[in-house]
Amino acid sequence: MRSLPRRTGEAFGLLLVFTVVGLSRVWPPRWMLRRIAASAEVRAEREAAEEKLLTRVREIEAGVPWLRPLDVVIRDECVDVRSNHISFFGASPSRRQSMTCRMSAFIIFSTDGDPEDAAAEIHRSFPLPDGLSADGIAESLHWDTDEGKVAPYVAPKAVRTRVTRHHGEKSLEQLREEHGVLCMWALYGQAYFTVV
Repeated sequence: MRSLPRRTGEAFGLLLVFTVVGLSRVWPPRWMLRRIAASAEVRAEREAAEEKLLTRVREIEAGVPWLRPLDVVIRDECVDVRSNHISFFGASPSRRQSMTCRMSAFIIFSTDGDPEDAAAEIHRSFPLPDGLSADGIAESLHWDTDEGKVAPYVAPKAVRTRVTRHHGEKSLEQLREEHGVLCMWALYGQAYFTVV
């Protein structure tokens, strides 16, 4: 039978471990993450990431002459990613991320014909990069189907979100009513800022 001081010491040690692990999951607090996301350093990185994406959007618009965007949505998000880690003991707190900031662009367009034919034409005349491009941008083409409608991805638990629209203020539903099937060329930039 163990003595009371020994069991108390073990319980205290276990409580201390769980307290440290618990605090590492909530530090830094969300208000501090918001402050970091609004800082001058992050703003400079954000502007550089936006310029890369807009340069690529202009290349796409110039490279596919028949593509006339109905809307170009630039989505800038800083997301609290702390709860994305499942294991309490898997990653050390020093390597785990608290927040990532990334920017995406979504070119919304419509075609007169079949969207699959339009996608095939795009792949022939203006091939998408496999994986990440030299600028660190991943690209994909999507279109409305019976199973799902295209829509820009929205990250849950965003600490900061900014959406900029370049060709109009109509909703996707309004565009769908006016133009029929919508296609979306999605450009996902790598994280431009990370808080560890």
